[in-house]
Amino acid sequence: MSNSKVLFFCWLALVVATAVTVYLGGSAMTLAGQVAAVLIVAIIKSGLIIDGFMELRHTERRWRVIMYGWPLAMSLIIAATLLIPYFMAS
Repeated sequence: MSNSKVLFFCWLALVVATAVTVYLGGSAMTLAGQVAAVLIVAIIKSGLIIDGFMELRHTERRWRVIMYGWPLAMSLIIAATLLIPYFMAS
């Protein structure tokens, strides 16, 4: 597939994922459910950016592990920051 097609499909998937994030953020889920759902979509979006726009799908495995590790680590920190007070109050 040509590079412009890959970029177009990545962009389209990011648009759809953003719409899903907005929908999930406004849904009537519990706080824990919303945080989990939004962060999962954010991790998927980061994968699209890493592989599609940054074109790291063609590089060594260690660089991909480093780049995927950062959004995972940040998602865990954000989830802990938002959910620890939620569970402490329960």
